[in-house]
Amino acid sequence: MKGDLDENEFWIVAGYELCEDYDEELTKNIHSTIVEDRKAREEILRIEEQKEKLRIEEREEKLRFEQLRLGADTSKESDTKFLVKEISKFIHRFDLKEDISLYLKLFERQAQRLNIDQENWVSHLLGLLPTEVSHIIAREPDDKANSYEHVKDLLLKHFKLTPEKFRQLFFTHQKAPERTWIDFYHELNTYFNGWIDGLKIDTFKKLSDLIITDQLKRKLLLNLKDTILMNGQI
Repeated sequence: MKGDLDENEFWIVAGYELCEDYDEELTKNIHSTIVEDRKAREEILRIEEQKEKLRIEEREEKLRFEQLRLGADTSKESDTKFLVKEISKFIHRFDLKEDISLYLKLFERQAQRLNIDQENWVSHLLGLLPTEVSHIIAREPDDKANSYEHVKDLLLKHFKLTPEKFRQLFFTHQKAPERTWIDFYHELNTYFNGWIDGLKIDTFKKLSDLIITDQLKRKLLLNLKDTILMNGQI
């Protein structure tokens, strides 16, 4: 039972066991409390280390983009070419299997970090979209086709995901190796907001009911699966 204690914790429990009023049940409780306290401290430390890692990544990312921006500013003539080239380094081409709302969020973040004027966003975005998607934008009148907000609304409506799809993405999404933890946070945030916004969840009670109901469904499905497996074995 003492194998999961460190040296100091071991001697605390051992010392109590030598007392005249030794109580085995109480000793077990002391042991459990010590272990739980240590695990809680370790978890707090792990969370703090993760937060610090995120802060470091964010600082490094800001510094990297600032260096790119300063490098681009050295030549006005090559500024546009530089930005077109650099934005493609930090965001991949859009895949039709992806969530367009998340992709546009990532695109906007990179465009802002590179200080690209919003009036030029559409031209940069077109270079990252498949031909069939670019054709959707090309059918729009010139004044609308050059407006990023209009193009964004157009793409969101065309590739709109259902609340259920957003829910599935929120619970199953994994961090890509090439993305930072900051990117992963924004990705989860996009999926979660897409889920609750699609269901018009605008109060804490509605959100609470949604989360609890979803958890109940998960438990019921697990129980149903176990029951089917048990019946299959009989």
